Amino acid sequence: RRMTSTVPTTTTSGASRRGTFTSSILILSNLVPLAGIMFWGWDTFVLLCLYCLETAVIGFWTIARAATMARDPGSATGRSITGALAMAGFFTVHAGLFMSVHMLFIYALFAGPWMGRIHDARDFIRLIVIGKDLWIPLVALFVGQGAIFINDAVNRFVFGKVPLTNADTGEIMGEFYKRIVIMHVAIMGGAFIARAIGTAAPLIILVLLKIAIEIRFQMKAKALGSPQPANP
Repeated sequence: RRMTSTVPTTTTSGASRRGTFTSSILILSNLVPLAGIMFWGWDTFVLLCLYCLETAVIGFWTIARAATMARDPGSATGRSITGALAMAGFFTVHAGLFMSVHMLFIYALFAGPWMGRIHDARDFIRLIVIGKDLWIPLVALFVGQGAIFINDAVNRFVFGKVPLTNADTGEIMGEFYKRIVIMHVAIMGGAFIARAIGTAAPLIILVLLKIAIEIRFQMKAKALGSPQPANP
């Protein structure tokens, strides 16, 4: 008779701690937009800019993870330094172009009165990133994602543990692009409704929709990273 081991493992415990830490970052980073809408006067355009910049932060750490800790397809080991740099360069350019086009769509469709005030990147940083305090959730997200990356890197390269996200490059980057498409299609759809109604309530619903999508991705990532039961 085949028995399935139910004894908790160190990997399971580590996965649980990492999942709790990541979920905490997720919740805290998404509380700031609610405060921005209710107390700081954020409109649809500002909120969409935040979400686009958040994706850029996540993209940075995703590319770093894929370059340093992912396998080549069909391989059980990491890649060379040259291969890692080439891969990182390719996806930086590709994802950067993709997101630049997306930001142009946001600007053309939702900027409204901001068009007369934002003429270049310096205006955007001064008026939106700094003026509307978007830098606060962005710094928090960058530090949180960086902490997760450093934790996984130390576990792999110092303690020799296989990271929970030991996927190949295609899986890691595929999940990132899937996140961009699903997240921004849903968010921009909700943004059209929020702008048409013109009150804060639809923006709050938009934030809650974004949180729900983030949680869905988090649950999927946790399920994929969980170790399978042992079958002696």
